[in-house]
Amino acid sequence: MNNVCPVSKNRLDENKARIIAFFVIVITGINLYFNNYYIAGVLALDFAVRAFSTGKLSLLKFFAVGVSKLFRLKVNPVNAAPKQFSAGMGMTFCLLIAVFQFTHYIIVAQCLGAMLIICAFLECAFRFCLGCKIYECFSVRYRF
Repeated sequence: MNNVCPVSKNRLDENKARIIAFFVIVITGINLYFNNYYIAGVLALDFAVRAFSTGKLSLLKFFAVGVSKLFRLKVNPVNAAPKQFSAGMGMTFCLLIAVFQFTHYIIVAQCLGAMLIICAFLECAFRFCLGCKIYECFSVRYRF
């Protein structure tokens, strides 16, 4: 993604996004183990903060900045709009997980949680952001 995004010129650090993806894997795993819709709700709130703002109030971003400084990771700027779109998708997944856990459709919640873990793992381990790819497909097709 070396191109400049046509929607926004804002950039963010890909390394921090990958650290956040790791935290999402851990938190979603804990949520699925304990079957607690409060955890999914809190994670959805964090996704919403990152999707609809600069993310300054995001607890996961706060921890990612600390880990990045601890390991002295080099900043790797990428377009922010695809990552914000992906955060919106993550928020949607977490809200659905919370609703299905609350209504006792545990298998559906676990399937959605597994999908979220897989997407976060792809981002964390391989720098492959599925939400970003979906964003790119729509932005090219509909010229956002």
